[in-house]
Amino acid sequence: MRWSSLTERVVGWLLPVLAIVAEGAWLAVVYVAIETTIDARRPLLGTFELAVVAGIAAVVVRRRMLRPDDQPLTFFVVLALAGAIGWTWDDRVRELLASGNLAAAVGFHPGGWLFVVAFMRGVGRGVDIDDRALTRLVLLGVPALALPWILGQLGAGALHPEFVEEAFVASLTFVAAGFMAAGLARLQEIGRETGVDWRRNRSWLGTILGVLAIVLAVGIPASAVLGLPVDTVARGLVGPVLALIGYVLLALVFVASILSAALYEVLSRLGFALPPPLTPQELARLPELREYTIEQLQGPILTVVIGWAAIALLAVIVIRVWVRRRVRRPTRGGSEERSFALPQRSFAIRPPRIDRPGRRRRGGTPENAVEAYLAALDELRDRDAPRARREHETPRGHATRVQLPELAPLQADYALVRYGGRLLSPTEERRAIGRWRRLRDRLRGLH
Repeated sequence: MRWSSLTERVVGWLLPVLAIVAEGAWLAVVYVAIETTIDARRPLLGTFELAVVAGIAAVVVRRRMLRPDDQPLTFFVVLALAGAIGWTWDDRVRELLASGNLAAAVGFHPGGWLFVVAFMRGVGRGVDIDDRALTRLVLLGVPALALPWILGQLGAGALHPEFVEEAFVASLTFVAAGFMAAGLARLQEIGRETGVDWRRNRSWLGTILGVLAIVLAVGIPASAVLGLPVDTVARGLVGPVLALIGYVLLALVFVASILSAALYEVLSRLGFALPPPLTPQELARLPELREYTIEQLQGPILTVVIGWAAIALLAVIVIRVWVRRRVRRPTRGGSEERSFALPQRSFAIRPPRIDRPGRRRRGGTPENAVEAYLAALDELRDRDAPRARREHETPRGHATRVQLPELAPLQADYALVRYGGRLLSPTEERRAIGRWRRLRDRLRGLH
């Protein structure tokens, strides 16, 4: 269905987006530590800004608009431009550059170097998103967070509260986005091996909800220990979304101000008498309006965003379940005939040697994954009859029913070779034989 395919494409964007956010969050922790300890200033950048830089790099490399290997000079120019943007993010740098004092501006704001690192990390994510690379990012990144935390705890001084809050938020974002991305990347790799698209089942949703539950279970007590409000945990989970909303609102206000000024000018030239802008004295005579800081508005805005996100997620789940039930509902009064054909290309290139269950030699050691699976079926039939494969049971259904840890991978290898025409590597063949041995020893230990 068209709507379903659109939903699957949107869900598919979760993996690269979460991977990019994880990269930006880790760099944000480092930036907060450097800015509060060395520069002695509240951080100007956050996870969103660094993730956007990495995301832009990933997109331009993915779409072949920037080719670092073929166009190294262009790549270094773009890299220097990214560093310059991060460097001039500080108003002190802009003022010194405007006055022509370049030498004094060089020592300010480490954001330029962090923009360069974020851009280079994004280049790697644009080439490929590997589950092993994301797993290494999480497994090495989490303990590596101790270094900026130690630096900030020892050297932040008067800015210690700002460091703790911003570093805690960015750390939670990294843990949540990193583990989600690693889990989805693993689902994607499993889907490539088995031919099952992870976006078409609820495994991705279970992965995300599981990571969120773990982060909340760890983050709430941690925020209490650090003396931070509970809403910092929510900021760690949806902080980049809030930053995106803020930039969108800022852009809308900017456009609205330009349009209103242009409209004022046009109407004035057409002869319409418009009231002049209020003078400072007139503004002073107006009733006093209560002013709210960003910190005071974060709680209500966060509540509204989380509420609407929960409603949207619930609506997507309900609609998706309803659509699937409508599609799977059998037609009345009709008959259905099913069949499947083995792909002919499976036997075009060196067909794998496949022994039939009745022709496999009994008592010998299997030599490949197919023989290992068939030997496992023999062991189940001889030593554990209730868990033996039934006559009309599919291999996958049988593995799901018996719930043996060794049988499911053996069944998957058998399906890849028998029905997918795949040739397993010698390492995979040896692993399959090892699984058969463990299953055999487990079953013989029952008697």
